[in-house]
Amino acid sequence: MNLFNKNTPAKWNNYDIIKYLDEFIELYKERPIKDNTGGMKFPHMFGLFFLLKDLKPDFVVESGIYKGQSTWLIERTLPNVNVLSLDPHLNQRKYISKSDKVKYSNLDFTEQDFSNIPKNALVFFDDHQN
Repeated sequence: MNLFNKNTPAKWNNYDIIKYLDEFIELYKERPIKDNTGGMKFPHMFGLFFLLKDLKPDFVVESGIYKGQSTWLIERTLPNVNVLSLDPHLNQRKYISKSDKVKYSNLDFTEQDFSNIPKNALVFFDDHQN
């Protein structure tokens, strides 16, 4: 399992990051939510896209859904990954996945059962919570 902390240097260089840019731009054009004010936009979406492509997790926990743009991005980037999407306000979603790989929950992160989480998992926080 890769664990990152402030004392671990990133293994990436500019070439590693830029090699995904053209692919991301084409994907970004297809995004379902064109005005994602208050949510992820191009720079943050590209950052998540790069991490997903590079780390290739088997499972993603997405804490903070808002309109659903990041759920869409995770699904499109890694179509076979299982996703747990958490948000206390699921009624704000504009994009709702139809995939059986995506499970939604309005329970707080601290109330989730992570006893069976795979070792190669990515937990992504975009929830603006303390």
